[in-house]
Amino acid sequence: METSDTKRTSRKGRPNYPIDFKRGIAALACKPDVSVSKLALKHGINANLIFKWRRHYRAGRYGAQLPGECVADETAGGTAPDLLPVLLRRSARPEHSQTAPAPLIEIELTNAMVRVRGEVSRMALLTVLDCLAERT
Repeated sequence: METSDTKRTSRKGRPNYPIDFKRGIAALACKPDVSVSKLALKHGINANLIFKWRRHYRAGRYGAQLPGECVADETAGGTAPDLLPVLLRRSARPEHSQTAPAPLIEIELTNAMVRVRGEVSRMALLTVLDCLAERT
């Protein structure tokens, strides 16, 4: 593909490439053994622009692509990785072990209720109580 005949210039001075040209470059960039930077140098285009065109091409903005023409996943080799099935199991607690209930502190005020579960440092509890005292 030659870029000299295909680009027009917009009012801002930037080249305005036709969709067919973008589609062709993006399809080339999708091939597994093609270097995008070498492709960019060959056609005198910024590599970031080719990456953008490739994203748009994969999203279907330049028309429907042929099956297998461009793999949407960017993993090594251009193919999607094989996924393994995963089964999660919760470990059952032995029936003979009784866990003690978590410590609980409840403070009820006229306009607030504070519930503290579990272990809390003395400083954290004092800070909460001081903030509540300022509000009441």
